[in-house]
Amino acid sequence: MRSAAWSVPIVAASMGAPAFAASPCATSHPWRLDWNGASTSYPAAPTTNAQGVRTATATITGPVGTSAMTVTFSSTVVGSDTRTNANLRVDAGSYPDVGGTGGTGLLLQHQDIVAGRANSRQQVDITFGRSVSNLQFTITDIDSNDQFFGNSNDFYDHVELSGVRTGVPTNRPGGTYVIGSGVQGDAWRMYSSDLVALDNGSPNGNIAVTYSGAVQAITLVYYTSRGGGNQAIFLSDLTFDALGC
Repeated sequence: MRSAAWSVPIVAASMGAPAFAASPCATSHPWRLDWNGASTSYPAAPTTNAQGVRTATATITGPVGTSAMTVTFSSTVVGSDTRTNANLRVDAGSYPDVGGTGGTGLLLQHQDIVAGRANSRQQVDITFGRSVSNLQFTITDIDSNDQFFGNSNDFYDHVELSGVRTGVPTNRPGGTYVIGSGVQGDAWRMYSSDLVALDNGSPNGNIAVTYSGAVQAITLVYYTSRGGGNQAIFLSDLTFDALGC
């Protein structure tokens, strides 16, 4: 009878591939355009011109190994509107807490307004240096002012915003202060035109905006449906996610 052959078991040493840290460029990071923060650089005095196109760019420094993110604001006026010198500027001294957000904001302000979107409006195109997601910010000071209450500056803010997004207003008894859906024909606006203008620190004129999906450019349109004075709103800090490069 043949005896069985015995073999010595061979143990193979398994060596895993060396682990590499993910590249900061290929990783998504949280970013914040902080109007009063050290991580954000923004020109103190963007090019001044009452009409035509005015552009200013914020530059955000991100985590180590990432490339700076740029956010460009390009303002165009249509019709009779003229921008004030304060338009597209940040003034933390005068406006330290826009809309009760705890920080200052970017001012959008124009004058010589004529009632009606077709007659006069300001359009602001906001463009990111690369695609972003989960973009969040607050539009503040959407209000109205009836001149018969003692202030001759008569206006009724209307704001539209492009793209697929949500907008959450501040609640009031029986509804919300700001109404509408933020699109042409149903702009965001105060629930009544027969009011006194809000203090710029009040949260009542706020719309908290969220773009959950990927975007690289959005457009805001701002006008009045009544009056001929001057009007202003603010944009709070912007937060979003984006690749490092």
